[in-house]
Amino acid sequence: MPYIRLLDESTGESREFEVGEVRFGRDPQSDFVPEGEDRKVVSASHARVFFEGGSWYLEDTRSRNGTFLDGSPVSPNTPAELSVGSTIRLGKSGPSYSLEAVAKTRVSQTFAEPIEAVSPDDATVPMAAVEASESEMAAAEQEEPRIVLLHEESGTRYEATGRSFRIGRGRECELRPVAPGDTSISRVHAQVEINDDGTIVVRDAGSRNGTLINGNVIDDECPVSVGDSLGLGATGPQLVLERIDGVEVIAAPAPAPEPEADPAVPVKEPRPTARTPRRSFGGEGATVFFNNMFAESTRKSRSRIRWMIWTFVFLLVVSVGGVYWVSEMRVRATEERLEEQARLLVEQQMRSDSIVLSSREEVDRLRGELARASEGAAPVAVLDSLRQALEDAGARTDALEEALVTAQQSLNRELAMGDSLRRQAQADLQRVRAELGRAQGGAVSSASMDSLLEAVRAAEDRADAIEAQMRAIRGFDLASLSQASQGAIGLVTVFSPTGIFDGSGFMITPSGYFITNRHVVMPEGASADSVFVTMADQRSSRRATVAKVADQIGPDLAVLRVTGYSGPYLQKIDWTGTRMRQGEPAALIGFPAGMVAAMDASRTGIVKTSMSAGIFSKVETERVQFDGFTVSGSSGSPIFNASGEVVAVHRSGLREAAGLGFGVPIDQLIPLLPAQVRAELGIR
Repeated sequence: MPYIRLLDESTGESREFEVGEVRFGRDPQSDFVPEGEDRKVVSASHARVFFEGGSWYLEDTRSRNGTFLDGSPVSPNTPAELSVGSTIRLGKSGPSYSLEAVAKTRVSQTFAEPIEAVSPDDATVPMAAVEASESEMAAAEQEEPRIVLLHEESGTRYEATGRSFRIGRGRECELRPVAPGDTSISRVHAQVEINDDGTIVVRDAGSRNGTLINGNVIDDECPVSVGDSLGLGATGPQLVLERIDGVEVIAAPAPAPEPEADPAVPVKEPRPTARTPRRSFGGEGATVFFNNMFAESTRKSRSRIRWMIWTFVFLLVVSVGGVYWVSEMRVRATEERLEEQARLLVEQQMRSDSIVLSSREEVDRLRGELARASEGAAPVAVLDSLRQALEDAGARTDALEEALVTAQQSLNRELAMGDSLRRQAQADLQRVRAELGRAQGGAVSSASMDSLLEAVRAAEDRADAIEAQMRAIRGFDLASLSQASQGAIGLVTVFSPTGIFDGSGFMITPSGYFITNRHVVMPEGASADSVFVTMADQRSSRRATVAKVADQIGPDLAVLRVTGYSGPYLQKIDWTGTRMRQGEPAALIGFPAGMVAAMDASRTGIVKTSMSAGIFSKVETERVQFDGFTVSGSSGSPIFNASGEVVAVHRSGLREAAGLGFGVPIDQLIPLLPAQVRAELGIR
């Protein structure tokens, strides 16, 4: 059998192995478990040496700190050939061992005897002596002794041949009566020797938990006989020496009979020659007791640490979630405030423009009356009255224009306030990202981390939307666009068998052709009984007829004809479909929430449009994505680019995201228009 001997350079002790493989590591199941302070750099399964093809090799088994042969690192899972004198080190600062001897099979060490000079006068050795030597050699080659040990509890028998046997859990031992995972037995626990005179002795090999003969712990070698019990520790396996074959065994000498005691002489108790089993640790050896106590303490400590980790994770998730919730509330408040401010400011500017226009018309009327009065030789009092009225109207006009400038300044202040709120929202998001970064460095579950990342992304998207809307509002003359276009926007009211539905739309010709969505005039897929259109700033509705509706697989568009229409219409329409790009400002004018929100509270019966601004977040051939404020009722509203041109028709939005809308590019309307309408518009 292959043989190898290693010298521990720190202690000077040698270890011998008669196996084909020796494994190094802190795992108790390893063949070679290093000891001492430097063992802390040794992995549980660190390295191995093995015999193959007539040579011994060293291999690192992917250890944490590496294995070194003669100072050079050994690549993991790459064998390196060994030779006598080589040095093996486990880790750069770990234990080191020098290779003292290797062999294919173990042989007894022999020494050459000195050859004495033979004189010619010396007598010749007779053949009888040679024959005697040969007979002695034959006797020496007789069968070696074979020992049989019986495990009392399991009934398993362990056998070995030879005159010296090692008992333990190491692979170098001839007898290994150990169960998997049993660490109470030392690597080499005890040794049994059969002397030439037939006596059998057992000695402890420096085991941790001691060796017992017939229940008594031995300090030195102890003679045994067939039938004696050999215990490997107080709690380890109990082995009975069942028989020995191939040698005449001499029984262990019985203790000498004690002389009869003289009753008159006090008897002194004899000092025991063997130690009794150690029972001071619950019937276990000190090492086993403390190992078990350490394992139990480790288990309890791991439970406490696990509880502390999960408590920390829970508190971390709650804190990050709280920060995110506060940030979410602030973002929502910012969105609502910006929307309300934009709506109020636009309405204020529209009212101011309307008043200024009325005042200018009044000034023009008074000037006309003054001119007619002068031409007709009216009395001086009348002329003075007209002049005074004209001056008063001019003063009111100047005041209104000044108010308009003040309103514009107020709009600028509100925009600055919106920027401040936007920056605050972004600062909150930065704090959430920082919390998330700290969470990623801890022991957080994958599901919790994905949820936090998704929440942060959603908050970032909302902050980006606010930024885009503010950018669009600053660079977009919303007031001029609304003033020029809102008169051509109409509220659509549809009566169908399933109920009454509202929508929006816009006029494209002076002859009364009106654009809206298919689902507006065919709610829930049913044809409408009647359709009415109420134009902005009007109180009366006009009946409309459905001129053309796109197929269900076509774009969501419909063409209406308003009977007897005479009024404004949208003239700036991008029929080419090329004047909108992702990221550019966009605006929508319509009637969100339908009739309920359209009615003007101050002037009964008048419907008023609502306007929202945003950006084109995505532009495709058949669909436009508009990031602004849209809700139910906005379907059919025109979507404008920064030049005030209609580029798309709003058709839908998401219920869970009121600021995200979708539209149909306006060039998809061309195939649906009647021939006379295309001729009227000058398009093919």
